[in-house]
Amino acid sequence: MTTTVPIDTICKLLDLTPQRVNQLAREGIIPKHERGRYELVPVVRAYIQYLRMGNLKKDLPEDDYTTHRMRLTRAKADIMEMEKAQMEDRLIPADDIESAWLEAAANMRAKMLSLPTKASPDIFAAESLAEVKSVLKEHIFEALSELEGIEIHVTNPIRASESEENPDEGVSEPEATT
Repeated sequence: MTTTVPIDTICKLLDLTPQRVNQLAREGIIPKHERGRYELVPVVRAYIQYLRMGNLKKDLPEDDYTTHRMRLTRAKADIMEMEKAQMEDRLIPADDIESAWLEAAANMRAKMLSLPTKASPDIFAAESLAEVKSVLKEHIFEALSELEGIEIHVTNPIRASESEENPDEGVSEPEATT
């Protein structure tokens, strides 16, 4: 059985108003056990975590070394996740997708423009309208089947780990002064 405390106890402990405690519970920041009652330890832990994460940016000035270091670390982690997704064939760079689409469109245009030239002898030799339709369908399917084979080749892969021998190169920790 868990021990719960009333909202007044939480308010006194965290120095918050009942409205603010209820708002934090509605937003899912602190866990609520039942109407007007809360488990003390989970609420305190959740509120401390909320303060750590939410006020981290507010507490540090924009030009603070720690802030920039955290941004750099996050950016490196994002790049590594993208590199992993690319290695697992779940991510293809936009430039490579654009190149493949341009190639597909150019091939489609060329196939469609060459269709009259390729199909006209067979159409001229056709003896019925059904045969003309059949010849046209055959040439269209041939053109489309050639377009099915277009592959996307990754030409500009994300390779952060190859370009970085030392991830902390050029970054030094501040030295303590006495």
